[in-house]
Amino acid sequence: MPEFSIRRIAAAVLTGLVTVAAVFALSFCSRDAKEEPVPALAEIGSYQVSDEEFLGAFRNVFERSGRALNVTPTLLREILDQRVNFYAAVQYGVDNNWHEDHEGTYQKNLIYRQVMMDEFKRQHIARDVSIEERDLQDLFLRYNTHLRASHLYAPDRETADSLYQLVAEGVPFEQLAADIFESQSLRESGGDLGYFTVDDMDIGFEYAAFSLPVGEISEPVRTTRGFSIIKVTDRITTPIITEYQYAENRQRIRELAVQQKTELRRRSHMDEVIDGFRFDQELVDALWEQMDGLMHLDPVADVELGDFRSRVPADWHDRVIGSYNGFELTVGTFLQEAYFTPLQNREQIRSDRSFRNLVEGVAYRAYAIQAYQNGPSYDETEVALSVENTFQNYLNRRLYQALKEQAQIAESAKRQEFETNRRNYVHPREVNLAELAVRDMDTAEEAYLAIRDGMSFRDALEKYGFDEEAKLAGGEIGYTPVTHFGTISPSLANIQPGEIAGPFEMQSDVIFLFKCLGVREAHPMTFEEAQPLIAGHLTEEFVMGERKRIIQETLDRHDARIHYERISDVELHL
Repeated sequence: MPEFSIRRIAAAVLTGLVTVAAVFALSFCSRDAKEEPVPALAEIGSYQVSDEEFLGAFRNVFERSGRALNVTPTLLREILDQRVNFYAAVQYGVDNNWHEDHEGTYQKNLIYRQVMMDEFKRQHIARDVSIEERDLQDLFLRYNTHLRASHLYAPDRETADSLYQLVAEGVPFEQLAADIFESQSLRESGGDLGYFTVDDMDIGFEYAAFSLPVGEISEPVRTTRGFSIIKVTDRITTPIITEYQYAENRQRIRELAVQQKTELRRRSHMDEVIDGFRFDQELVDALWEQMDGLMHLDPVADVELGDFRSRVPADWHDRVIGSYNGFELTVGTFLQEAYFTPLQNREQIRSDRSFRNLVEGVAYRAYAIQAYQNGPSYDETEVALSVENTFQNYLNRRLYQALKEQAQIAESAKRQEFETNRRNYVHPREVNLAELAVRDMDTAEEAYLAIRDGMSFRDALEKYGFDEEAKLAGGEIGYTPVTHFGTISPSLANIQPGEIAGPFEMQSDVIFLFKCLGVREAHPMTFEEAQPLIAGHLTEEFVMGERKRIIQETLDRHDARIHYERISDVELHL
């Protein structure tokens, strides 16, 4: 297997960008032999804002507005300015060599691997996923069903299998939960997770749980965090689901079904490949002895790739750790790919078992990348372009983070801000609400009318609500700042105890009614209470001011050109 070196990746990206530039040049020429290439809306150093990119940015704004946007010349200029500022920040990073320094190169390697895995998933996994009408109906039924379940967690397959063997031998589920969990609530409740529905849990957990009858226990199920053994303890399904409700939600259900099936297919493929690998366990164990204590090293601050690889004897590097279907994972390739595994994942490696999990994960990733790279659908240009686009976002974030780290807010500045803008530092009005959640507006309106006509809120919750945990608490959610309720905050700004508010469609498939149980009016903060807010505000003010200055200096230095007069030539297709 060829190694994915920094030099090779950088070369691939650079080659890809040159190819992309050529493709765009050809596309401009191919419009019409007599047409001139369409000039960019803006040029900032090495970057341009094209009509297509501007249109994409406009569509994003349109979608975020809820598809209700007042399009004015001022708005269009602001959208163009945002793209210009973005590229100015990227150009600043390039000017400071962030794209080639150690941190930048490391990030580009991470991005490259993620792009390759995303493309492998799209080309080799998602293409085999098919959705039948029955799949949509089953998923919609699950949407209207709430399960309650307990689980036993294990970080790896071996531990999970041992736990499952104890369950099979009759050791009580609750006893095992008390033994394995650090969380007091999970220990005391037998691993109880409460009620949940679709998209509340890991997809592997969700599918396994919904396939179980009440009282039955699953075999170990792989999740993103390890393995779970699941016991379903309750199931509640909305009694009546109409054809209208199904039709109204069909498209959203389909999108989720595709997403879930693709992820399940990916996990199944990963299990299949890992199970098919022939690993040299003696070599894996010996490698762990060499690397124990290295997993926590920060690849940006503590160690470079060469140093990381040198921790293992050089004559080991060509030895094969595992093989599958003609693919071989050598120690050298493993060390490189382990280095380019996010630090937060490597920090979890604390034992020989978790190290074996890392070996398996690296083996699968290296195999998948090579399979995609050697396959007919591999497009080096598209990969390079995707890497570059994602890397530009990284450069933008890095500028923000660098400025944030520079901010030093003096105590005197904090006190002056507090004295000058006391009105900004108050404890917001808090309300204690009881909530009643239903699945459609018709039911919400029926519940509202019943309450208005004299039914108690608790009785209405029992009759119309679907959230069983909410029923146990009488719907009470506790004191919450009004500002935390998002778009409905204005409707709750002056609510008084005993009043009913709603119905509100706060989620696409959930409608809420609220009853006010109590109010704590807004009151001023002390300076000590306000300090975190003051520091955050002044830091953000510093960052935004410095960023604006840097962007303007970068635009001036590169003689940036912005053609506002050309905006009117762009056809805003939605």
